[in-house]
Amino acid sequence: MEFLNLILPYFVAIGTFIVGLFTGGRKRRNDFLHEMQKSIDLLTTENKKLIERVVALNKEVIDLRKENNILRCEVEELNKKLENVKTITRTK
Repeated sequence: MEFLNLILPYFVAIGTFIVGLFTGGRKRRNDFLHEMQKSIDLLTTENKKLIERVVALNKEVIDLRKENNILRCEVEELNKKLENVKTITRTK
């Protein structure tokens, strides 16, 4: 009995250490996972903003290309008119 009283505190200490080790490790892993999830959420939010910006810029590029094509057609038409004017003034 005296031997049991002598060894019992050591067993309790070892048992407490093992339980603390498992629960502490789980908490550290959960904290790590929580921080990783926050980082993922932040990156997802930033990615969404960037995608929206890219889509808006693509729409702007499309509009500018349409406007550029219209202006090219107008320039070609004006060049043709100018060529006609040049030939008329040369013949006189």
